[in-house]
Amino acid sequence: MENALYLKVVFPNGRSSIYRLEEEIDFNPIGYRVLVPLPSTGKGATAIVVKKFAGRLNEDIPPIDSFPDNYPVINPLALEILKGHLLEYLTTLGEAVFSLIPPELDWYQEIFVSAADKKPIGLPKSVVSIFEKLQKRGRIEYEKLKREYDWKIIQLLKEHNLLKIETRWIAPKFEEKYYKLACDETEVWERVKRASTKRKEEIKKVLEILNDSGEVSHGELKSLVSAQTIKYLLDKGVLRVSTYNIEGIKIGGLKQKALKAFGSVPESGIYINLPLEERVKRLIQYAESVISAEGGDLLLIVPDMELFEYYHRELYPVFGDRLVVFNSKLPEKEKLKNWFLTAKGFPKIFLTTPKWIFAPLNKLTAVWLEDESSRSYKMEKKPYFNLKRLAFDLAKLTKAKLFVSAEPPSLEMHLLAERFEEKIEKNKPVKVFLYEALNPFKGDDTFLETVRNYAGKKVLFLVPKKGYSNLHCPRCGHFEECPRCDALLTLTEEGRVICNLCGYGTTELKHCSRCGEELKPFGYGIERLKEVVEKFLGEENTENFQYATHPPTAGYFNAVFILFSDLLLSVPDFRKGEDLFQYLIKAKNRAVENGFMFIHTREAEHHAYEALISGNTEDFYSAETEYRKALELPPFSRIYLVALNLSEDKEELVRKLFKELNTELKPFGVEVSFSKAPIFRLREKYRYQILVKLPLKVEKEILRETLKVLKEFRNRYKFVRVIPNPRSVV
Repeated sequence: MENALYLKVVFPNGRSSIYRLEEEIDFNPIGYRVLVPLPSTGKGATAIVVKKFAGRLNEDIPPIDSFPDNYPVINPLALEILKGHLLEYLTTLGEAVFSLIPPELDWYQEIFVSAADKKPIGLPKSVVSIFEKLQKRGRIEYEKLKREYDWKIIQLLKEHNLLKIETRWIAPKFEEKYYKLACDETEVWERVKRASTKRKEEIKKVLEILNDSGEVSHGELKSLVSAQTIKYLLDKGVLRVSTYNIEGIKIGGLKQKALKAFGSVPESGIYINLPLEERVKRLIQYAESVISAEGGDLLLIVPDMELFEYYHRELYPVFGDRLVVFNSKLPEKEKLKNWFLTAKGFPKIFLTTPKWIFAPLNKLTAVWLEDESSRSYKMEKKPYFNLKRLAFDLAKLTKAKLFVSAEPPSLEMHLLAERFEEKIEKNKPVKVFLYEALNPFKGDDTFLETVRNYAGKKVLFLVPKKGYSNLHCPRCGHFEECPRCDALLTLTEEGRVICNLCGYGTTELKHCSRCGEELKPFGYGIERLKEVVEKFLGEENTENFQYATHPPTAGYFNAVFILFSDLLLSVPDFRKGEDLFQYLIKAKNRAVENGFMFIHTREAEHHAYEALISGNTEDFYSAETEYRKALELPPFSRIYLVALNLSEDKEELVRKLFKELNTELKPFGVEVSFSKAPIFRLREKYRYQILVKLPLKVEKEILRETLKVLKEFRNRYKFVRVIPNPRSVV
């Protein structure tokens, strides 16, 4: 029997299927995108190839429609890495793959109907009426048409050839459309010969720009002609919408000359608290070697957009076109172009954010990871991957050099630090003054008098609280809360009242919702601090003062003042100590050498402050390690957060579900606890959580069965999410 080639593909919904290759291909299709028919619907969908194999010819297996790209859409090695994480993260290969590629690549097929260029002669008025409506509406989805009108009328229109039916591939996530001409200019004028003089003038503009550039974005075309003219040209078949075929992208030659290699580069390195200038200099040296001597690609992962922009400014003058950037804020066309540029065979630096580490890089030789915050590497949506772990796995599988810059490292990264070949740590000498008080503006004048010493100099003020203040009733003591969340409302400098959690805002709230008394500001946000300081010193002495809720990525200051720093400890989260320590160290690193740092707190005995004062960061990590081990918290255990979000407060139901889950997990000896979420009401949802805790080292069979129960529980109830090893339990 004749043999054939088959492809196993995965879909965004997690399902997989087998399709047949009708023609031989001269490339390895693993990681490529394919457009395939769906026998169940008759439409097409996007899938990713995960396996190729040969077998006996079976013509019942449908063939693929096409390969729309010249390159894979995901690094083929990513498939091997992801397979090792599917069990832990309760996901499928399809869900995982599609969560890590640009959403613009997920196309689907839709059937459209429009009125044919004919006259409905001899048909009933009801049919003619619907035909005329279709002429005005233009193209409409076939399924929508069937829902709106009697199928007998639709059938009659089809029998008289009064309907044009066409199937198109749609890129649903595209925010911007692109248009091309669907026929030559002679045919264009023939199709629009009955258009008005005014419309013909607009059509002339369309032809001029399309003859010049070949295609035009929706935004650009809309700025030149009316939306009615665009619709008219689409209805007449003059324009066609492009989902931007990557094969059409022309990549020009490189503008930069070859770089000189730097010499020997370590196989791995961790750089702790290095000034940004030193980090960039070292990165450039290592990148020169990777690109010039080894002809490879360097993956640069930066989670913070401020830092991302800084790296781009510093690297582009050196590397020019060898620097390829990608983040979610780029225009859609540029995103797709750059995504496939990574697969081109020229040595390059790929500067990106954590979610896009599996771009189809041609020859990955080095990975540089900015460990700005552990929170930045945790996916907020299913499948909730820890992207830092995936990046480490990618470096290991490709045998790429691995470099980590941390300011300072998370506990997990600190525990790995000794494994790096090169370790460099800087501890900048800064005078630290710890000021313990309930309120720095009441009692003595220590804070304001210290600020006076830096009038006219470069000073950074930090308060980890947005806005001006909270709102407090002096009569009944009530603090105004968000009507949709269990969170205090924040007053802004402009007089607007907002919720920093859900975005609720109003300008109407002036009086206490309980007793009607006029509300007063209470507490200090960054805007109120700025007001107090400028009033105290005068604006002429504060021109070089900068105010922020978090330490900036770059810049140096003669003095750094942090007020109400222990707000970071008020969060009911097991990582709050680490978050405070990272905040303090980042702030310290913004001070000049031998500069000054003022810290106001109400909990001066916390080990984060003690380690900062002593200058021995090991003191902090030792205390944090002891705390996490004692309570069996990550990284010394596995935890799964089962989040239940309800539109009504139904505690009795949740307790019943907790009992159900606890009973199912009891045979495996895991620890299960139940509570309301620390922020119980959020965006009008009532939040409960069940915490499942497992030892770090657990028998594989017990882990497998535990995760099977969790997955089935999640699938059983639509309002349940299961988050593996959450970055936070808030």
